Amino acid sequence: MDIIKIGLIGLTGVLIAVPLKSYKTEYGVYISLAVCLLLLTYAVNYFTQIISGMESLEGLLGDNFHYLTVLFKAVGAAYICEFCSGICKDAGYNGIAGQVETMGKIYILLIGMPVLVALMESIQKIAG
Repeated sequence: MDIIKIGLIGLTGVLIAVPLKSYKTEYGVYISLAVCLLLLTYAVNYFTQIISGMESLEGLLGDNFHYLTVLFKAVGAAYICEFCSGICKDAGYNGIAGQVETMGKIYILLIGMPVLVALMESIQKIAG
């Protein structure tokens, strides 16, 4: 049922922002930002549920739990960059939106490097 609420919030925001955007452009951006922040609160609630599920997995994974946290950080970074990029695009700043997306990709690559190094070390041990 929550997904229906989320869809209705987004649709209502668009229906309010479109007429206001033709009157004064900045009002449409403000409405868009408010709707995005409201939807972000829903996302935070979902992330807290995911974190509690991950905590229950921590005992099962042991030392390999670090890899799951890296994955979670990467997903969070992708979501934050997409959120910020979307707001920048709505405001008409496509150049800044592109840079936010690029920096997000670089950050995800950076936090994934320890996993790649561990994988290469495991391959070298197997290959001998």
